Amino acid sequence: MLFIKASKVLSLSFVFMPLMGCAVATGLIFASLIKGISYAPDLEEVLFNYTTLGFAFVESFAFLLFFVAIIVMFI
Repeated sequence: MLFIKASKVLSLSFVFMPLMGCAVATGLIFASLIKGISYAPDLEEVLFNYTTLGFAFVESFAFLLFFVAIIVMFI
C-alpha cells in the first residue's frame, strides 16, 4: 500500500514539472509582446491578438495538466 502511495506522489511531481514550463512560456509570450510593440507600435492590435492566442494555448495545456494531476491523485 505504501508503494502505491509513493508512486502516486512521484507521478504527481512529474505532472507538475511541466507547469513550470507553462509559467516560463507565459512570461516569454508577454515579454515578446512588449518587445514587438516597442519595435512596431502600429502593429499593436495584431500582436496582441497573436499573444492572446498563444497564451490561450499555453493555459489550455496547463489546465490539461491539472486535470491529469487530479485523475492521478484520486484514482
